[in-house]
Amino acid sequence: MQISTTSIRRPVTVSMFFIGIAFLGIFAFTQLGIDLLPNINVPHLLVQTTYPNATPEEVEKQITEPLESAVGTVPGIKKITSVSKEGLSVIGADFVWGTDMKYALLSLREKLDNMSFALPREAGRPTIIRSDPSATPIMTLVLAPASSIKSQQSRLQYVDHTSDYEEIKRLIDLKEAGRILFKRRFEQIDGVAQAVITGGLEREILIQVDPAKLNLYNITFDDVERALTSSNLNMPAGSIMKGLFRYSLRTLGEFQSPKDIEKTIVKKNLNGSSILIKDIADVAENFKEREGLTRYNGSEAIGILIYKEPDANTVSIAQLVKETINSLHKEYPEYSLLVVSDQSSFIDQAISNVKQEIFYGGILAVIVLFFFLGNIRHIFIIGITIPASLVITILLLYLFNINFNIISLGGLAVGIGMLLDNAIIVIENNTRYREMGESNRAAVVKGTKEVSMPIIASTLTTIAVFLPLIFVRGVAGELFRDQSYAIAFSLMASIITALTLIPMLDSRENFRLIKDPEKFSRGYLLIEPSKKKNLISKFFFWILFPFKFFIKSIIYILGLLYLKIGSVLKKRLEFFFNAVDRFLKYTIVKYEKLLEWSLNNRKTVLVTTFTLIAITVLALMNMKKEFIPQGDLDEFIVEVEYPSGTSLRGNAELTSKIEKALLSVSHITSIVSNIGRVNEFDFLNKEQVSVNKTNLVIKLDSYENYQDVHTKLRNIFSDVKGIKFSFKEVKTSYSMIINPSENDIAIKIKNKDIDKAFAKAEQILAKLNTNKIVGLKELRTGVERGNPEYTVTIDREKCLAYGVSIKEVANQISNMTKGKIATYFSEFDKKIGVNIKSINDNTTDLQAVLENFIITGKSKIPIRNLVNYNFGYNYNEIWREDQSRILYLYAKVEGESIDNVISKIEDEISKIPKAPEEIISVGGINEEIGDAFSALYIALIISVLLMYMVLASEFESFLYPFIILFSVPLGLIGGILLLYAFGESISIISIMGLLILIGIADNDAVVKMEFILRKRAEGFPVKDAILEAGKDRFRPIVMNSFTVIFALIPMMIGIGAATQLRISLSLAVVGGLITSTFLTLIIIPVLYTYADKYSKQKANK
Repeated sequence: MQISTTSIRRPVTVSMFFIGIAFLGIFAFTQLGIDLLPNINVPHLLVQTTYPNATPEEVEKQITEPLESAVGTVPGIKKITSVSKEGLSVIGADFVWGTDMKYALLSLREKLDNMSFALPREAGRPTIIRSDPSATPIMTLVLAPASSIKSQQSRLQYVDHTSDYEEIKRLIDLKEAGRILFKRRFEQIDGVAQAVITGGLEREILIQVDPAKLNLYNITFDDVERALTSSNLNMPAGSIMKGLFRYSLRTLGEFQSPKDIEKTIVKKNLNGSSILIKDIADVAENFKEREGLTRYNGSEAIGILIYKEPDANTVSIAQLVKETINSLHKEYPEYSLLVVSDQSSFIDQAISNVKQEIFYGGILAVIVLFFFLGNIRHIFIIGITIPASLVITILLLYLFNINFNIISLGGLAVGIGMLLDNAIIVIENNTRYREMGESNRAAVVKGTKEVSMPIIASTLTTIAVFLPLIFVRGVAGELFRDQSYAIAFSLMASIITALTLIPMLDSRENFRLIKDPEKFSRGYLLIEPSKKKNLISKFFFWILFPFKFFIKSIIYILGLLYLKIGSVLKKRLEFFFNAVDRFLKYTIVKYEKLLEWSLNNRKTVLVTTFTLIAITVLALMNMKKEFIPQGDLDEFIVEVEYPSGTSLRGNAELTSKIEKALLSVSHITSIVSNIGRVNEFDFLNKEQVSVNKTNLVIKLDSYENYQDVHTKLRNIFSDVKGIKFSFKEVKTSYSMIINPSENDIAIKIKNKDIDKAFAKAEQILAKLNTNKIVGLKELRTGVERGNPEYTVTIDREKCLAYGVSIKEVANQISNMTKGKIATYFSEFDKKIGVNIKSINDNTTDLQAVLENFIITGKSKIPIRNLVNYNFGYNYNEIWREDQSRILYLYAKVEGESIDNVISKIEDEISKIPKAPEEIISVGGINEEIGDAFSALYIALIISVLLMYMVLASEFESFLYPFIILFSVPLGLIGGILLLYAFGESISIISIMGLLILIGIADNDAVVKMEFILRKRAEGFPVKDAILEAGKDRFRPIVMNSFTVIFALIPMMIGIGAATQLRISLSLAVVGGLITSTFLTLIIIPVLYTYADKYSKQKANK
């Protein structure tokens, strides 16, 4: 081919090209970012709308339903999910993968703005939030007093208004320190989006009014509120002129201390005396009522969640955060900041493991070549292709804006073995021509030219496999696009080096330190520049002499060392090389006999082959299907749910007992307990976060101990009566992509009547719990039935009779129980709420609340005369899907096929009577699996069609590509059977491995077919052509397969983080290569005999 001939004639040009590429590649390597996963554009938007003081039912009717109608008209919508909470509506809009999300966001904004007239006046403007997998905390820190961490004391287990003042103050001060000292420092780091504080206590000025005194002085809560508001303000008061100057005027009247609040005048008596706040109330610093708290190893502490900006690098930001932590420890030794969760450690470990797999895979591939070739010079030349191809690949990744991540690096790890294939074929063919008596230069020219088209065709067929993956939509396409690019780029790089660098190096006879032809043929490194010089060359020679002398000295010394090492290795390994050579010759002889027998027993061979295919299909049908193979974890969550109505204090005390039991379990290094509601940013969690739930974030000393700890913890929680529990992964960008659904199974009950939906859910739970289904675990409802509540109904007729408004009654009850923020006390940059509340503990007795009075003029009306009340259960959240009310039941599946478990669930549900208006469906992760598999199956079909088109163009035949493509099922036999033997599942990872296998499996068949046809063109009979081609191509075919197999062994062993993304892929490729290499050498020749016979019959007709 012209390019290889030109490379042989222009060695300096080729050298400069690759040196330039090396510099560019090194530069690109330093510029490429490092992250765990590719940047994935998730087609999901959230619409959040506030509606203060509205119940979930009111939010649903007046906010959620109108907005859902608007959202449903946006182009590209796939599914709408919503939740209506107290004072808040959140709508999730799932779009079809591939939707332009910038356009979708603008279109949605327009639709929502057009709906603003239909919303209540009190409702806020709908806010659109873009969903981003990276919008999870990259680090979780725990802030605690240094003394409590060092002493390992658990003194602050739960703090309320009855606790010791010192303990209250410690937690208030701790949260203030977190907000003022630590939060701000972290948010100043470039790339940190925000630092969120969880847990702790917030200061509040509490005014506890005495209802008896209010009644005595005829003062209402509203009077107290108005007095505080009017007595706490700074305001501009215009300006005054003084001479030629104008001075602005301000009045200052804000509270400077709690003492100022006590002196506030509430009312003036007719005798001129004033009633002050201190006359009717006690004023004290306290803390806000809270709905959640954070504990570290049983001791109450402060959590700090670090969020990064969308395009920021996780590893570099985490490093800056750790450096900031070290600085803060020096500045504030009284506080201790502990890193309890760090995504960057996982990323570092995962990336480091893949890099090691690439390195060791390359070493193993070169060792395989060393044993097969026994020629140091050839090994050196072929070995150069690895770094040369890698720098080209890295440069292409940089140009296409693809960062280093476990997916793209996984592609490089797979491609490292394939990088050598083309180089091996070229070197082997050149050597064959040398052995036929050709001169070195002529042998390289003829040998490279002869295999150029076959290796280009085989490489293009492999690239054709990955081309459709670039256009696949969905998680699978987004996840593996970088891997497809990485493998395709590495294959393109291998073609470039095989047709340019390899011929140039292999043809260099004048590049040697020693002129001995015998040593040259034995493979010693030969480096010596040409000594022919013209006048200009001599001029530049003397100008560059110092530099040239230095470089030549280094090359000469290295060359002598290489010769010495080479000669020693040659002597030491001579016996081994001869043994390998004898074994290969023996194997070739046996192969020739087997091939000849196969040609004489073609039907037996084909029947055996199809039997293996049938066995493979049976194994495939019995393999478990899952989205992504689940690996062991060193950090996970146990979600605990206590009986509905459990208070925060009850939750904390029950959790304390569990914490003590868990801390005694070996291999658990820390427990962070998020009790109740601690993170306000988790808008659309389908499993309601409430006061009676706790998330225990458990950290292990090693992921290797996960299964043992998991079993122990399941036994501990099973022994605790009255609780529900489930195991989950910690939410990270990694888990959100590889495990988008936290639950394997979701049972959906659609019914307009929530009570009936819950009744049906209870029937289903009872049925499934009674008739145990193997593999079904952690069955539970996604939303609680509701907290117990008293509903107070205000009697309109009585209010009208007494001249009292509905709002006055409602406000009075609210003020007596939860209080009211009347104004704010300013302190530096913070505003502290001033809360008015009854001095009586009205939160424990409804009767005490109803005994209070409403004052109208001179009349005092008992609240109980104006209301009726009853007991029931409320619904904290109302969920909807595709504009219909819905209730979820969730479950996990362990040790069984999801499809089988779902089928059994559907059978059990079908036995339960169903109302006409009810819709019950069973789905879950299998829906996502189905979508991903469908996309990959389509890619597989397109890949095979593209391969056929490339092969048909190469061989100018419609028939021969079918023979070559038969190597695909031959490879699938080994890939699927090895996955089955190792207990692996069919997942998008293993399917990706099978796709890679399809691209590789036909390479050997292409080269073999090319040589058979060439021998036929030279006049060989069919059988002789097959046998001759088999003998000539046996060694390079086996070498090619072995280099890829051994390059993938480190990946197949799978040690370290994120191994589940690599093990099943490498098993599929290795198993497939083993069978395809052996069967291709036998089956392809047998099929060719049928094709040749058919061609002759067609020609005779």
